[in-house]
Amino acid sequence: MNRFVCAIESIDYLNHDTRRVILSLPDGSARLTFKAGQYLNVVLAEKLCPFSIASPPELKGKVELHIKPTPGSDDSVEIEKLLDEATTLEIELPIGDCYVEQAPKGTLILMAASTGITQMKSIIEHLAADVISEPTYLYWGVIADSDLYLAQLCREWEKVNQNFHFIPVVSEPNTSPDWQGRTGLVPDAVLEDFSNLEEVSVIVGGSPGMVYATLDRFVERGMPEKNMSSDVFSYAPRS
Repeated sequence: MNRFVCAIESIDYLNHDTRRVILSLPDGSARLTFKAGQYLNVVLAEKLCPFSIASPPELKGKVELHIKPTPGSDDSVEIEKLLDEATTLEIELPIGDCYVEQAPKGTLILMAASTGITQMKSIIEHLAADVISEPTYLYWGVIADSDLYLAQLCREWEKVNQNFHFIPVVSEPNTSPDWQGRTGLVPDAVLEDFSNLEEVSVIVGGSPGMVYATLDRFVERGMPEKNMSSDVFSYAPRS
């Protein structure tokens, strides 16, 4: 793991509350490598805060983050203050053993909740640097359709990659009166679409409760437990 002080190159809003932060890695960091799906820590005064890396490894010299405020979190308040006032961020990377180096054989299902889409963005852009040759499905679960801040990009991936499929799912449709797409919980959407999970690979980004509930349900449907990957398995192992 390496620690760097990075210049904040740019910050812009992707929607009403999520900011895209582009960090420039300092001179001398050319040796830095990370794998698609790994994350980094932002170094705060008294602790470390993890964020998934949104950019693919092929983007050299820069790192992209998506940062959304977390209500009731002192860490989030400190992060937001840094983004408003600082010109640099100190980071540690790379971290995490849930990543993709090459596409697995057979169907790949990527499941993201909220800003968990950042991990999937890195993976998809890494795979798309070559050709997405295996069936790949991205399920993105959000509360309201206004949270689908990368929907247009996801649809562009779908247009240029015939094996890539994007399925957004809104969990609280009462918040989105104009929404015409899928509704409910994102694991339910996957189980509605796949009657057999015996030969799929699954990567899940979400809360520990969501990830373990998904694991249990998918194993019941026939998925071998080893076929699911998530950072949750490392930082919040089930006792």
